[in-house]
Amino acid sequence: MTTAPVAEPLTVRSFLLGTEEDQAAPGLTEALHDQHAGTGLLPGLRGLTNAADRAVEAELASVIGGFLDLDLVSLVAGGWSKHTALKAAARRTRQYPGSEEIVALATHAITSTHHPSVDVLVDGAPAATVDVGLTVLFRISGLVGVVRDARLVTVRAAECEVEAKLAVRQIVVASRQGRLDLPAELRLRSPVELLPPADQGPA
Repeated sequence: MTTAPVAEPLTVRSFLLGTEEDQAAPGLTEALHDQHAGTGLLPGLRGLTNAADRAVEAELASVIGGFLDLDLVSLVAGGWSKHTALKAAARRTRQYPGSEEIVALATHAITSTHHPSVDVLVDGAPAATVDVGLTVLFRISGLVGVVRDARLVTVRAAECEVEAKLAVRQIVVASRQGRLDLPAELRLRSPVELLPPADQGPA
């Protein structure tokens, strides 16, 4: 596991595998090979060579790489949309249009988990299903958010640590820890809706 500052673009793929697009897929292919996470997917196939194994790993890495094209901003914003204190402020500001509240949060964590799968086919018939597990954990301290008209419009935080882990067939093939400077790097692309349109309940 490595620890390093995070650079743009802020996707899970660039965070875990490096910022260079042309380096991500080969890096993941090697990780699958080194951890034996992509071998033995086609048991009983006659004439399966090491080259064929590597070809399967490369294709698997390409598909999994597509799963990792997730924006870190969107993931953490999705977590904030579920935070109790922010939702309470959202209800109050919706009750009084044009008002805003400043919400200070102590250290809190946001976890985003994903469980896609990849079907491996031989001559068009299913041969194996590869389970993928992705976990992204944000630890945020000193956050101050401005809520206006039921939306989170501004975010400032002292520190944000990110930890991501990718497992293929329950084998960890990539993990990384990093730091984000909010809001210098993790800027809100647009205000975060904290309530569904019909939610008019009391705070």
